[in-house]
Amino acid sequence: MYLEALIKAAVGGDPDAANRLLIESEGRIRATVLKHSPAWLLQRKPVEDTMQDAFVAHFRGMSTFELRDPIVPHFIAWSTLLTKRAVLKALRRTRGDLQHLESDIYETDGKSPSSLQRRSERYERLSCAIESLPERDQEVVVLHYFRKMTLSEIADELGQTRSAVNARLMRARPKLREWLGSTSMNLSTS
Repeated sequence: MYLEALIKAAVGGDPDAANRLLIESEGRIRATVLKHSPAWLLQRKPVEDTMQDAFVAHFRGMSTFELRDPIVPHFIAWSTLLTKRAVLKALRRTRGDLQHLESDIYETDGKSPSSLQRRSERYERLSCAIESLPERDQEVVVLHYFRKMTLSEIADELGQTRSAVNARLMRARPKLREWLGSTSMNLSTS
């Protein structure tokens, strides 16, 4: 009953109630962030940062939350969705894998200027190609082709089925081929 009253007050515009509600929800939000964040994201971005993004989304969306019976389970489902979106936002922002590729451009290792220029141009095309994909497909492409994860590993990491991951890769390949043209990048699945 306490939580239901708190939800109603927060939705009604009471900032103190919204703050107390998020304090009450902190453990669940943390658990959701941990459950849905891949290990590589947790290594690069503190859980607290993603939680903060989730809290901001909750505060901003509180006035749009629709009070439906049963209120508490409906709120928990809504809150979980906002938290998952915060994790996806963190995944998109954390482009560690692409930044790692970019660092390869600056390793000269005695290569000729024209070779370095071709490498730089390939990186630019690859970066544009990946960024042209829908955000969910970008994640799968990076995990598969750059992190060298299998479809099963990606499915486990993202909490999806192997066939769903494969479908996302299948959707991404034609777009990548269109952007990349003829390159040595092998776009097969393993």
